[in-house]
Amino acid sequence: MGQLRLAVVQVVAAVGAAIALTYTARTFRLSRRGQVTDRFTKALERLTSSEAYVRIGGVLAMEQIVQDAPDQGDHAARVLNAFVRRHAPAAAATALEAAQLPKKPEEHVQEALRALTAKRPWRVGRRRPVDLSGLHLKGAGLQGAQLRGALLKGAVLIGVDLRGATLKGADLSGADLTRADLSTARGLSEAQVLRAHSLRGCSLPEALAARSEVASRVGASE
Repeated sequence: MGQLRLAVVQVVAAVGAAIALTYTARTFRLSRRGQVTDRFTKALERLTSSEAYVRIGGVLAMEQIVQDAPDQGDHAARVLNAFVRRHAPAAAATALEAAQLPKKPEEHVQEALRALTAKRPWRVGRRRPVDLSGLHLKGAGLQGAQLRGALLKGAVLIGVDLRGATLKGADLSGADLTRADLSTARGLSEAQVLRAHSLRGCSLPEALAARSEVASRVGASE
């Protein structure tokens, strides 16, 4: 009888410990989720600031949140993409309008582009493609950018540094790649680059640059 009592006590103690452990783990998860939500909200507030340096801080804060909580990667990417679309000017409709647009992105836009297209562990799995279509991004630095399947239709990418960028499946229809450097870009096909509006003076991987139709477009005069 004494052994039975001892066994019952041990079982009850084990069940109690399991319940306590489950409760503690749940409390920890809820607390952590609350902290992430709070940090996300503060990062969003910085991104909407009227001061450029505060907006840069918001981009960096968003990056740090995702490094600590990878499950927030898709949310952060959506926010940063919206941020770029809001702050980068639209491609000009005329040459006169184009002459009045910046020769390179503002610093907070460039920083957001870097974070949005950077290769990191949290940028895995299915997620919506980067959408830079119709934007004026002349002179942007996109070295090593992860732009697989990106929407670049009608984007102004004059003089953009895309060395080492991954562009497999990216939509370059109507994009202006004048003097852009794609010399070491990965995943490009002839069909992709020929859909661009301009390839004048563009640096392309040797295999592509050697194609006759591509070469004629690259060497086209003004």
